[in-house]
Amino acid sequence: MTVSNYLGWMVGAQLISVAVAIPLCLRLHPAPTYRIAVGFFAAALLGFLLLWKSGNTQVHWVYALMILAGLGRGALNYIPWSVYNYMADVDEIVTGRRREGSFAGVMTFLRKLLQTLAVLIVTQIFNAAGLVPNARTQSPEFVQVVVIVMVAGSLAVLLFGFAVSTRFRLNRETHGVLMDEIERFKRNDGTRPTPENRAIIEDLSGWKYDELWGKGKARD
Repeated sequence: MTVSNYLGWMVGAQLISVAVAIPLCLRLHPAPTYRIAVGFFAAALLGFLLLWKSGNTQVHWVYALMILAGLGRGALNYIPWSVYNYMADVDEIVTGRRREGSFAGVMTFLRKLLQTLAVLIVTQIFNAAGLVPNARTQSPEFVQVVVIVMVAGSLAVLLFGFAVSTRFRLNRETHGVLMDEIERFKRNDGTRPTPENRAIIEDLSGWKYDELWGKGKARD
């Protein structure tokens, strides 16, 4: 019952987090919002680590950290799905084709695959650490492994996501430039982009401008 209450508070915080993340993504753009969410979730993990190290079992601290984790987790779940549609626009200027369905399929497949791998890897680590099935208590060594996996493993993934987000350049302004350049390719009027627009598109796509719209190998 206690664990269910903790999870209930975290789920409620996730709903609030998504409601806040939607306008933040529009105003700040997704990358800074993602980094804020990473900060919330990382702070919650470090808070749980401090509670464990200090032996503090006060319930109100656990509830506070679950809420903090929920505020981070809700945005972390929402933001990738809020931006993946724009990836199809980047793909279109590279290949000249619309492939939203392919992106949705790949994203869903990778999400399921990585979740499965995470469960498999963690299960094997716990078994190797001496997990005793159906036991009311576990050895101190096993508990330490659980803490390391929960805190160090999660922080490593969060830091990776944080680093990737610093290279995410797609925002309202650059997306507007992207759509303008897609329209230029569709019109095929022979005009050339401004140097600023050219630099933005090459940065977003990773391709030279003259190789875009299916002219490079990406079309295959």
